[in-house]
Amino acid sequence: MKWIIKTKHQREDGGTAALELETEDLMFDVNARWDGCMEIHMYETTEENRELKDTLHTCDIRQLIETLQSLEEACRDFFGTGSYWEDRAEEPVSYNA
Repeated sequence: MKWIIKTKHQREDGGTAALELETEDLMFDVNARWDGCMEIHMYETTEENRELKDTLHTCDIRQLIETLQSLEEACRDFFGTGSYWEDRAEEPVSYNA
């Protein structure tokens, strides 16, 4: 998945306060702050347009990722071969500044 930086918000001291990012396919956009808090917007594309489907706010993305990875592992163990949860190759992550 490729992330594109739409906007950088600068602090008075020159550091980055926040980033606005979106995926190349426009299925996600994120407002990420320097303190670790972020709002994640998830979209669905219809024939007419792109519609917001869900919003998630977190101030501990690492814990959220760890929790979701353990959920995926539990589902993979339970459902197994031939299911959606079957092991797949990792996709590389990249971004454009």
